Amino acid sequence: MNIVHVISTLNIGGAENFVVQLANEQVRANRVTIVLLGQTNSLRNYIRNVHPDIKIVPLGWKKKYSIRQFMELYRHIHAIGPKVIHVHLHNPFYYVFAISCLYRNVKYIHTVHSSFDNWKKVFVWVNRLRYLNNKIMHVCVTTSIYNELRRTYPKLKSTVIRNGIHPYIPKRNMVAIKDFWNSFSKVPKKGVRFLAIGNINRHKNFKLLSQSFKEIAGTNPEVMCVQVGLPLNKQLTDEVIAINAPNVFLAGEQEKAADFLKETDALVVSSVQEGMPIVVLEALSMGVPVITTPAGGLVDIIKENYNGFITPDMEVDSMSDAIRRYIALPEKEKERLSDNAKKCFENHYQIKTIAREYLVNYIV
Repeated sequence: MNIVHVISTLNIGGAENFVVQLANEQVRANRVTIVLLGQTNSLRNYIRNVHPDIKIVPLGWKKKYSIRQFMELYRHIHAIGPKVIHVHLHNPFYYVFAISCLYRNVKYIHTVHSSFDNWKKVFVWVNRLRYLNNKIMHVCVTTSIYNELRRTYPKLKSTVIRNGIHPYIPKRNMVAIKDFWNSFSKVPKKGVRFLAIGNINRHKNFKLLSQSFKEIAGTNPEVMCVQVGLPLNKQLTDEVIAINAPNVFLAGEQEKAADFLKETDALVVSSVQEGMPIVVLEALSMGVPVITTPAGGLVDIIKENYNGFITPDMEVDSMSDAIRRYIALPEKEKERLSDNAKKCFENHYQIKTIAREYLVNYIV
């Protein structure tokens, strides 16, 4: 089968990571092309992880939208002659939606990587235009996102297929990982080491993270949390720093940040919006429990006191309470959560299983 994935770039990100892992699995038995509309960062990208049998078509666009760019993409699609066009993220979706009106003998798949709220405005006009074009199958990465889409726009074609990855294997050796954890002013102690991974932006809500750990500092002074990610929003970064939590350390950008999960006790997710975060799947694959807000698809992944803890809301008291509950668990209970995290991944989020589910939708 001839499959084309269309995405903006292969910069570091959850959707981009998933596309590479899915394409790498698909190329075992198919012809696969990845079309990149924008300009991929030359230093921070997943291109080196792409299987050599996959063809990459970098268009290098600088504009978001233009007729000239649309025609260029259409010509490339026509030359490739795919049986399946699989599109990811907002900007590529607009172009592929337009192409689907003209290029008809193709199966169109659109993966909804983020929360329904992130796509609500797009689905408004897609629903209005469904009488002219309702060819695209919208694949939601969690049941909760799918339920919202079906409830709001039942006439649109939709289904649910979870995100998936290969089990994460750290690239650093244990000495380098321990050195990272020992580089902060607080000595890391087993049972109270927490990690948060994500760029500082409004979706990740790291103010909640810092406020929650600051509240814990008085009663549990040995607790520490390291946040890894780019400070994309300077104002938010300054606000996080101003909270002055003595047990939260901003480590900035780190290549292959999931390596540090090897020495953490739990991953903390404070987001207000999420789809199915790849970092959560990486944590589960390594047997790391997750403490999270009820953002987006996280409610479908994390089960209370099974593979982590999930807060009832986005409040500081709720997050700090969830962290305290984890800290208070006996060692055997923490091991149980760790075992369940790994089982959860193995049973539901292996990329081989996910690739087979997509293949069914490609054919139907």
